Amino acid sequence: MLSFLDMVNHYLGYFNISVKIKNRAYTILGALGDFYLFYIAFRYLQNGHPFWGLLILLVAVILLYFVFLNVVYYFTNKKAPFDISPKIEKWLHMKPKTEETTPQARRGYGRNIPANGYFDEKKILPGKLSTTVQEAQNVQNLATQLQQNRLLNLDYSGLGDREIMEQVQKDGKPVYASGPGILIPYFEMQTENDQLVVYAGLNQADKQRVGTVSTVGLQNVRDVRDQFDLYLANATLVGGPFKVIGRTTLIEQENPFTVAVQVAYKHHDQPATSAASAPTREQRYERQRTATPSSTDSEPMTRRSRYHH
Repeated sequence: MLSFLDMVNHYLGYFNISVKIKNRAYTILGALGDFYLFYIAFRYLQNGHPFWGLLILLVAVILLYFVFLNVVYYFTNKKAPFDISPKIEKWLHMKPKTEETTPQARRGYGRNIPANGYFDEKKILPGKLSTTVQEAQNVQNLATQLQQNRLLNLDYSGLGDREIMEQVQKDGKPVYASGPGILIPYFEMQTENDQLVVYAGLNQADKQRVGTVSTVGLQNVRDVRDQFDLYLANATLVGGPFKVIGRTTLIEQENPFTVAVQVAYKHHDQPATSAASAPTREQRYERQRTATPSSTDSEPMTRRSRYHH
């Protein structure tokens, strides 16, 4: 029996399945092995070996308690009564693993680059969208389409209530069902009536207007456009339902989805000066001596640059 369980455990390692499903399988195997220990213990007692029978029976009862904890933890969203696993983790200085990483993420291969290209992260600032009622409804429609096409899973990243509770207590922030958000499959930014309008959708044919860029970093978009060329670096769908801690348990609350954007910027192209109009050495010296810092040569104001101002 134990050889069979060991063989099944060995072959489970060949399958690339989620940690939660694999732990469920291990819990079932552990329960079968524990019942086999009960069988051995009763056989020892029947054959007149009370010492070994009672010893194996005690071990089986202890293992049955841990099987019960695993069943509650991996098969339900409840917290097991008389759970001593936190104390054991503290005694053994163990840190529970709360996040699942794929083999590709552990190796660090590849990056999630938007389809419209890669921008230098040092030249990207968060943007803020102002939306109308219709544009806000377009965002909700987009979220529904992403769910229907299985591109958006509202499963709290596979976390159970216990893990969500620990994360909320640690960070003091709500945990969203959509996780940190997902990159929208298609997005673009167009200039309409001197405004930067953002479109998003499943593809170019289904794109919908989702908002207008109002600020870049900490500055109004009009001030930034006077000095820089702006490009839409990425657009992410965030928000939606989330869980927070109530009086005793977690409670789920509804929240509308929104689109978070990041904007890349680049200085306006400067016309090249000819050799005939090049300044002399005296002119360059005088210009450097009398020059003052100009906002046209600076970058869009961030929180740090505003602090230094």
